[in-house]
Amino acid sequence: MTRTRYVAGPDIPANEEVRDSQGRLVDDAYVDAAVESAVRQVRGRGRPSLSESGESPLLRVRVSRELDSAIREAADRDGTTRADWVRRALREALDDAS
Repeated sequence: MTRTRYVAGPDIPANEEVRDSQGRLVDDAYVDAAVESAVRQVRGRGRPSLSESGESPLLRVRVSRELDSAIREAADRDGTTRADWVRRALREALDDAS
């Protein structure tokens, strides 16, 4: 991958130093560090993986409104989220089936 360097536009003379709001010199190293920081921040977004190998598979299941309501109520009683409650119920069902 070829990286393109930023070139100041014609409104900034070649011999002029550009500084950020805190007075730091904006040069190639500054821009590289800012890009790396932004990429780290974006990649860190989202929910953490539940799998050791990286991305967690997503299981989408349709349920009736009544079942959804019952799951919400059960999760509320347990002080947990719907997702955590369903994961636990599935794990328990698998353990019982073994």
